[in-house]
Amino acid sequence: MSTRAHPACPACGSTDCRRSRWRSHEEHAGHPGLHPWRCLACDQRFLAPDDALRPRSRWPLVVGILSALLLLGIGIASVRMLNLDESGDAPGETRSAAAEPSAPADALDARFRAARAALLDTARGREVSASAVSQLREAAEGGHTGAMVLLGKLYRSGIGMPQNYELAARWLNQAAHAGDPEGMVEFGRLHRSGIGVERDAVQAYVWFNRAAALLNMDGVQERDSIAVKLDADELRRAQALSLEAAEEAARQAAERSR
Repeated sequence: MSTRAHPACPACGSTDCRRSRWRSHEEHAGHPGLHPWRCLACDQRFLAPDDALRPRSRWPLVVGILSALLLLGIGIASVRMLNLDESGDAPGETRSAAAEPSAPADALDARFRAARAALLDTARGREVSASAVSQLREAAEGGHTGAMVLLGKLYRSGIGMPQNYELAARWLNQAAHAGDPEGMVEFGRLHRSGIGVERDAVQAYVWFNRAAALLNMDGVQERDSIAVKLDADELRRAQALSLEAAEEAARQAAERSR
């Protein structure tokens, strides 16, 4: 018998989740077999296998297999990187992919995906969760903006690690300033609620507006929702700041590409 089984939220563990929308065609194409979800308990958005009428009992097995394959891939990649270090580095030199901003993007992405898959599988225990958080932190420190966003959300929720609003704001701020649309939305939410940062509806609008400009639909909804709470002068200032910030980000990107 088939049934529609909702996934568990990686932040709070709740299964009270609804299907969300893809933010872009690129996001959809880059995550075959997955679908966006929104937790109704803590508002976290996450990706999980599609729930299109599958037997409930197969879900833990599928996630376990995917996690094992991802972890195996990381192990193979790590061995190859060690071999390269031994053959190419000068005597006494050591390198850490997690600590260097120049770590290969694919290695950081593999570390992030493995950590995210392990966090989604809540049945694997606290030891696996702790290891996943460690991998997530390494990817974030290496410059992976998706890892920054997820790490910031975990610090905000306090599920799987001690709750720390200052660290939540730090990681979401870093992701937002790196140009990650989801990071912009989450950082705007911190400003809207005054979590880890000063409550500022104008700054919240700025970040929502910038995310919306990058075709993030959550940014569109959040921007339009907070706009009605601003007076005319606040809205005018928020829109001017949004344009100024977007132009500055474009200028910096152009300089980096030279």
